[in-house]
Amino acid sequence: MRTLTALEKWSYAIGNMPYSVKDAAFVNFVVFYYTQVQGLSGLYAGLAAFIAMSWDAITDPVVGSWSDTLRSRWGRRHPPILLGGIPFALMFVPLFSPPEGLSEESLFIWFTLVAVALRTFLTIYFIPFSAMGAELSTDYDERTVIAKARVTMGWIAGMTLPAVGLGLIFQGSGDSDGRLIAENYTQYGFVSAALALVTILICVWGTRSVIPRLPVATSSSQGLSVSRTIADLRSALSNYNFRVTIGSNLAFGMAAGVYSTLALYMGTYFWEFSTEQLAGLIVPTAIGSVLAFTITARLGARFDKATLLAAASLGIAVNMVWFIGARLLGLLPENGHPVLYPLQWVAIVLGVVSVAGAQIVGISLTADILDEQELATGQRQEGVFFAAGTFVQKTTMGFGTLVAGIVVDLADIKPQTQPGEVAAQSLTLLGWFSVIIIGVLSFIAFLFARKIRLGRSDHGTIRQALAAKNPQASE
Repeated sequence: MRTLTALEKWSYAIGNMPYSVKDAAFVNFVVFYYTQVQGLSGLYAGLAAFIAMSWDAITDPVVGSWSDTLRSRWGRRHPPILLGGIPFALMFVPLFSPPEGLSEESLFIWFTLVAVALRTFLTIYFIPFSAMGAELSTDYDERTVIAKARVTMGWIAGMTLPAVGLGLIFQGSGDSDGRLIAENYTQYGFVSAALALVTILICVWGTRSVIPRLPVATSSSQGLSVSRTIADLRSALSNYNFRVTIGSNLAFGMAAGVYSTLALYMGTYFWEFSTEQLAGLIVPTAIGSVLAFTITARLGARFDKATLLAAASLGIAVNMVWFIGARLLGLLPENGHPVLYPLQWVAIVLGVVSVAGAQIVGISLTADILDEQELATGQRQEGVFFAAGTFVQKTTMGFGTLVAGIVVDLADIKPQTQPGEVAAQSLTLLGWFSVIIIGVLSFIAFLFARKIRLGRSDHGTIRQALAAKNPQASE
């Protein structure tokens, strides 16, 4: 397969931005909005997110299997990308605009139904999009380049959108903190919808030229089939390296769910940073992103992907512990001291380097495992593999969100609570919960990553065997 043009590569990479729009909303604002602004309990908010993510356990593998067997004049991937992408983008509006006057139970139902619909459309869009990425190249190193471009675009959206929200949209009114004003979230919902929709259309248009070069369905069966989905999942899970990566995703997904749900609580109440300071965190995030992309490219030429993934996981575990742990042990000054904000910058740079590096390597490694699976079974199962990995990650994040919501209730942080008004005991609970759970789970992900057995030389042998079996496809 020939090298991608710059237009094809970056159009595909831009297609990762809608997922980051979703992450920016759910990581930074959704649970905080429904609990602190709308008055929903942490248990209900966490449960709604958990239900929506658990629904992905059904939809992700079904869509992945369907995408692998789809036959159309526009290929296997582009029709579902467009079919799911447009309604997914529009769902950000009702997510942040529930009807007024709802009871807590009705608000819980609204949040749950909107979140389920949004994530269903996201699945229809994102699983085929991810699968297409593994089909764009068969080269060990070019796959990392494609993954790096994709993660770059994702991080740009993930950095910029919250910064724009906190810096421009979430403005205070009188004595009210801007993070506690409902109308600000409505505006944020419309901005999220617009950005997601535009980037989806760019991805579809810019990658239309690769359709004739992508693999076609190897199965004559088409349509949605539960039995075929189960068979495909069994086939995928027969691969040792894939099972190990699933274990790593299980641990890391739960850690990410806890961390992402508590992030705005920690920034607002634990550290008492202002909205301007939180918006300013885009700078260390950008620095960490540039470092991650530079370091990953250079280290990728010297070390196997499994080694880099293990190192990134260990880095995440260490970084989650040192900063918050130092405060809990009394090694840092009180909030408002000028040293705290620069230390937060350091923590973010180190965290972003580890997380972005893990994302780049993980995407590229999955494409290599798919080659291993093709050699063993004779089938290309990009949709199934990425669906299985994605649903594990999202479901465990949902469980982490549920647990974090319970912790918010236990910490007794009431709706409309202003920064500085939370009891010290509640903040201590939040801090220790973050350090212990996130640190331990990230270390478990490191242990799983060390068990992966698929290096550069192994992949080279696999590609040679595939080329010998099918010279025309190799060309």
